[in-house]
Amino acid sequence: MNCIYCKNCVGVERYEFLVETNRKIICKECSVEKKAVGFLDWSHKTAPSLVMVPANAKETIRILDRANRRAR
Repeated sequence: MNCIYCKNCVGVERYEFLVETNRKIICKECSVEKKAVGFLDWSHKTAPSLVMVPANAKETIRILDRANRRAR
């Protein structure tokens, strides 16, 4: 499948994700979504939760990275 804006080919995995989440078929270059970084928060013994942080929050990422390393 092709991007609706630039007509470039969208990868198979990206296409499947976009269709599954009912989003427009847009390639990575045309996307306006902000990048994010994910960490697993092990505050519970058996079930971690996913914490998403904007990619430009450098200090928050540093703190979460340190906490993530300690939790292992």
